[in-house]
Amino acid sequence: MEFEIVKEPIFLIGSERSGTTLLRLMLDGHPDIAFNFESEYMVARIGQDGRPPEMAAYRDWLSRDRVFMGTGFEIPPDLGYLDTMNHFLCQKRHRDGKRLVGATVHRGFRHLTSMWPEARFIYLFRDGRDVANSVLSMNAGWTGNVYMAANWWVETEHEWDTVRPTLDPDRWIEVRYEDLVHSVTETLGRICDFVGVRYDDAMLSYARSTTYGLPDPSLTQQWKRKLKTRDLRLLEAKIGSRLVRRGYELSGHPPLAVTALHEAFLAAQSRVLRYHQRLRAYGLWLPLAETLTRRLGLESAHRAVMRRINRISETLVK
Repeated sequence: MEFEIVKEPIFLIGSERSGTTLLRLMLDGHPDIAFNFESEYMVARIGQDGRPPEMAAYRDWLSRDRVFMGTGFEIPPDLGYLDTMNHFLCQKRHRDGKRLVGATVHRGFRHLTSMWPEARFIYLFRDGRDVANSVLSMNAGWTGNVYMAANWWVETEHEWDTVRPTLDPDRWIEVRYEDLVHSVTETLGRICDFVGVRYDDAMLSYARSTTYGLPDPSLTQQWKRKLKTRDLRLLEAKIGSRLVRRGYELSGHPPLAVTALHEAFLAAQSRVLRYHQRLRAYGLWLPLAETLTRRLGLESAHRAVMRRINRISETLVK
């Protein structure tokens, strides 16, 4: 495959459990757009100062990363960091035989702006109460209570707050998940206009080949049915003002006052519950074996342990 520079990739960004998989499937179904799934591996090893990782260590890390392994991408042995990231996008575009290429990135997307100055961004956001409820329902050791689950939404919102002002207005678009599922063709049409393609009904063909169904409006405002009143009051104490800024109506229940001591208790409770979730999912010895084989440099044994962990993780995350 001939190497080429991808000048204007499209990045779908947003919190986990905000509908990014649904929208990514729609984008990937378009005849002109090749869209890769979760691609945090592009930014996960970049330092806080923006410095890229050392390539030998990074290639080794990639070879063990569960999500990257699912791409089937070749890891080029002799390219620098940015060229390697370009190579991955080129592989996706070449494999699908399409004109445009993009990828989903949930965290660390601030680094993408310096890697691809002309990239375009689709920011998908959803009611933070539904995001928190969905994160909690994963039972995959992500979080232990709904109050801490809201951090997934809050941190993404904060990161987008820092990125958006640095972008030219024609390089970003915001999309509400609720609009996507209630007015799917109109919303996809707006996204297609932004990307520079025409809407195509093939964007809804994913339902015939994946476990994801067509957009379901009943999946909005699930917090009204699934969250207990106390949890809802806790959540709105934490994210209520941002929900209002995003155009969401509050429940009408008075928010609970959360003291620093109460917040510390909720954080500790979450850690304990997360530990029990991971214990149920992976057992006692797998996480221990992963730590020991990694620290002792037992590469073959470590890869075998990671394969088992990855297989279990695949069953927990949809």
